[in-house]
Amino acid sequence: MEADQSEKEAVMEAINKRLPELDKWISRPEWKILEETAEYKLFYLDEESGLRSIKSEIIIEKPMKTIYDYICDISTKVNYDHSFECGQDVTKFDDNYYLQYYKYKGKLVFSPRDFFVANYRTYSEDFCELFGTNFASDKHPAFYKIERAELIYGGFRLKKVEEGKILVTYYTLGDMHINQYLINTTLREVAYQVKYLKDILMKQP
Repeated sequence: MEADQSEKEAVMEAINKRLPELDKWISRPEWKILEETAEYKLFYLDEESGLRSIKSEIIIEKPMKTIYDYICDISTKVNYDHSFECGQDVTKFDDNYYLQYYKYKGKLVFSPRDFFVANYRTYSEDFCELFGTNFASDKHPAFYKIERAELIYGGFRLKKVEEGKILVTYYTLGDMHINQYLINTTLREVAYQVKYLKDILMKQP
C-alpha cells in the first residue's frame, strides 16, 4: 500500500508539472492548418525543439458519456489509433489518476516505441479532460528491443457546444527518438484519430 501511494504521488507530480501548461499550449494562434474539410480540422506546429505538435478537431453527435467512456477504455484504442499496437491500465489510483502502458508498432526503418503514461481524467456533462504525459520510473524499465519514447502532452478534450453536439479535440507532442522528418510523414495519420473515432461511434446505436 505504501508503494502504491508513493507511485500515485509520483504520477500526480508528473501531471502537475505539465497540465498547467496545456491551456496556453493548445490555444496558441501559431497553429497551422494541415488539412481542413467540412467535417474536421487538422493542425500542426513545429516547435523550437524541432518536434512537431499535432491537434485535430471534429464534432461528434453523441452523448458526452458515450464518447468519454469509449476513449477511456484502452481496449478500444486500436480501433482509432492505427499505429497503436497494444496497451493496458497499469494502475487505477482513483477515478482521476491512472498509470497506463502504450506500445506502438515499428516501421520498416525503426523499432517499436513504448511509453508509460501518467493520466488525468475529469468528467462533466459540459467538459471532459483526458490528459496524459510521460512517466519515468525505475519500477518500469525499458523492454528489450523496444525504444522508450517520451510523451510531453497527449490526450483529448471534449466540450459540449450545443445539446447533442460535442467538440472533440485530440492533441499530441512527443519525442519518439526517431529522425523527426520520418515522424512528420506519419503525423497526419495520427491526427485523423478524431475522424476514425467519429466513424466508429456514429455506427453505434
